[in-house]
Amino acid sequence: MSNPKIFDIDTFLSKIPTSQYFIDVMNTSTMEIGIINLKKEQEDTQQPHISDEIYYVVSGNGTIEIDGIKKEVNSGKIIYIPKRIPHSFHANSNELVILYILA
Repeated sequence: MSNPKIFDIDTFLSKIPTSQYFIDVMNTSTMEIGIINLKKEQEDTQQPHISDEIYYVVSGNGTIEIDGIKKEVNSGKIIYIPKRIPHSFHANSNELVILYILA
């Protein structure tokens, strides 16, 4: 039997160490949810994933490079990345905070 969960993003973000790069929120056999906390000049080291992904930019601004094409991103943007597509973020502000969902 599964256990439904409700998360409050503001409460969750206030409790995480700002020094962490990847923060897992939930990891099941079919889904992974977490936060990317990318600092300016920090390299985004993620590799293409074997599942589709949704990203939601919580705060900050920067760029995402998707299969060699760069696009500007900022708070409120939702990004869909199909599985196995190379991508990476770059923070233009001091910090770029992104919620991710892999399923």
